[in-house]
Amino acid sequence: MLEALTAGDPSWVGPYRITARLGAGGMGRVYLGCSPGGRAVAVKVIRPELTDDPGFRARFAREAAAAQAVSGAFTAAVVGADPRSVPPWLATLYVPGLSLAEAVARHGPLPARSVWALGAGLAEALQAIHAAGLIHRDLKPSNVLLAADGPRVIDFGIAVASEAAGTLTRSGLVVGTPGFMAPEQLRGEPVGTAADVFCLGAVLVFAACGRGPFGQGATPALGYRAVHEPPDLTDVPEEVRPVVDRCLAKAPHARPTVPELLRELAERVVPDAASHAPGAGAETVVLALRGAHWLPTPVADAVDRAHTRAAAARAGQAPGVPGPPPDGRADRAETGPGAAPLVGGPAGPGGEAGTPYGPTASDPVPPAVREGAPPRDGVGPAAPPPGRSDAGAGGRAATRRRVLAALVGTVVAAATGLGARRLLDAGEGDGVDDSPGRDSGDSRRTPGRVAWRFTTGGAVTAAMVAAGGVVYASSKDGSLYALDAASGDIRWQFTTGNGVYSSATVTGGVVYIGSADYALYAVNAATGKEKWRLDTDGEVNSSPVVAGGVVYVGSDDRHLHAIDARTGERRWRFPTDGWVRSSPVVAAGVVYVGSRDRGLYAIDARTGERRWRFPTGGEVKSSPAMWGRVVCVGSYDGSLYALDADTGEPRWRLRTGAGVGSSPAIAGGAAHVGSDDGRLYAVDVASGERRWAYQVGHIVYSSPAVAGGVVYVGAKSGTLYAVDAGSGEERWRFRTGADIKSSPAVAGGLVFIGNDDGVVHALRA
Repeated sequence: MLEALTAGDPSWVGPYRITARLGAGGMGRVYLGCSPGGRAVAVKVIRPELTDDPGFRARFAREAAAAQAVSGAFTAAVVGADPRSVPPWLATLYVPGLSLAEAVARHGPLPARSVWALGAGLAEALQAIHAAGLIHRDLKPSNVLLAADGPRVIDFGIAVASEAAGTLTRSGLVVGTPGFMAPEQLRGEPVGTAADVFCLGAVLVFAACGRGPFGQGATPALGYRAVHEPPDLTDVPEEVRPVVDRCLAKAPHARPTVPELLRELAERVVPDAASHAPGAGAETVVLALRGAHWLPTPVADAVDRAHTRAAAARAGQAPGVPGPPPDGRADRAETGPGAAPLVGGPAGPGGEAGTPYGPTASDPVPPAVREGAPPRDGVGPAAPPPGRSDAGAGGRAATRRRVLAALVGTVVAAATGLGARRLLDAGEGDGVDDSPGRDSGDSRRTPGRVAWRFTTGGAVTAAMVAAGGVVYASSKDGSLYALDAASGDIRWQFTTGNGVYSSATVTGGVVYIGSADYALYAVNAATGKEKWRLDTDGEVNSSPVVAGGVVYVGSDDRHLHAIDARTGERRWRFPTDGWVRSSPVVAAGVVYVGSRDRGLYAIDARTGERRWRFPTGGEVKSSPAMWGRVVCVGSYDGSLYALDADTGEPRWRLRTGAGVGSSPAIAGGAAHVGSDDGRLYAVDVASGERRWAYQVGHIVYSSPAVAGGVVYVGAKSGTLYAVDAGSGEERWRFRTGADIKSSPAVAGGLVFIGNDDGVVHALRA
């Protein structure tokens, strides 16, 4: 958010006068600055502790120099940097505009003519980036700004030098966004310029139909589809399909080169472009888009309003802001079309290609800087009545904060540099909790602050799910709630015949959810209307997963069911000797799921035949997690197991002090899991060695979510904990006021958690 400066903020950074805070990224804080000539810039100041690494400044200098070498018409410009400063800093022009993610969320898909123009501009931007020896690797809708004279690509600071002797970023990291990553990226293989072509194709699909080519859902599911399944181009206009289909080829060599793509797209924008001299495609696109009305009118009007507000900020009115646009609505900064950027270790030993389907408590998000002391425990004010969202303290102050958020959502920092990510806080909630025990100072971005709350009519015990700017909350009141992730406003409510203890999965515009009324439902994600239901002979408290057009879900009837995702017809069902409340995961054609009969099963996804069964000493309610060809799962015998995914042979076993019903979350080569012994564990997946154990002090039913180097987990005490993933030290905690059995989800800079009072809390991550 655009915030006023505090006592600890600099007045000057290099030659730039600092006027306001813009946000924070994993590498440091970002400020709005003004050059001596009056030019507005976004200045990233690196965290001092990072400079303790002897090689950091050299890497930072190389990244800054590489970014400054990019000079395309449709890329944001790096205007200055000082790697030797204490602390180092980097400045970029900031670009007033609307992101593609925001534009599509507010105004719907772009018409074909705008998609062609968008593609031509992006191809020109990639050509400039590649000419500087860089590969972007994270082109996605939120990294594309729409301006009156064409798109702008931002955040190419995570690019790596394509011909450097070593990478400019830390080795072993997988950088990109699930659903918009090339298969070779997901497999951990070396990437070239063809990976950016794949990303471009995925972005054009999103622009043309409002979703990515591989649907929505958990990170593993998106990755699996990108590697193994053809893109879903059903809603893409026919004239656009051939181009994006070639861009989305699985093999890098089968994709068009950027120059080839630029020539083809330029021909669509300017029909006689082919008659120009070879290599003139970029110039043709630039001349065609500058001054052209390439955007549909509603989007163009929104861009104009953004430009007006940005001009006011440059005139010195930030962080005070003008009023809302003429239609009375404050423009919101959306969180994007799906999963946030993925930054994690390799897929597993040998760069395992088979990224699994499976429910996850969250999708990874950009790391956020956390400065100063962590906030004290907070207990929010009384919850609003059921079905209502509380977006913070009301009155004039709240209104001004929302208008301020509207300005920041449109004055987007064009951030580049080492490890750069999205720098602005996306979301409308004011994030201030003025209840007793909370610091009510100007710290809306402080981690653990409340952004909004929503109250359901019953306990929220299932894992939260965040996808496509929507948070899905299951309630004991028998309903699944679809809430706007930024504001907490209800989009729709789907009511079943009994409590909902299953978590939703979202893909292909459909939400799949189980209920204690014995049924699995398919629900239209846009309207909340039922598409079909399938009845089982027991409560469906397992959370479904979709793979290869089939929904897999467990039931208290002791079976795992495989159901056609489109028709709702049962394909097969697999019997166990106990109810199945574990949620399945699918990888390489095998479904893994636990049962109350104490076993973990591996089942052929196509035929429903058993591959193997591993017996534990207790009920397996935990949902398995994959790391390469290793499957990890907890058991109420007090253990976390790691098994060979192909044979079921044990790799290692970690014994805790009590039952493990929590589902492991794997990130950075570590499995993070809670135990009824009151501890949160981090275990090295390769060796089984315990990295650390954090003492929560209460039973941990909740399954962890890992994002931005932080592990989030709830406890029976009603407290949500944020723990450093590397050290196991507490970052902050938040008391919700009632037991937590739900598992958190993280997206768009917010962490979402439910409790037994039926309240969904959205907190600053």
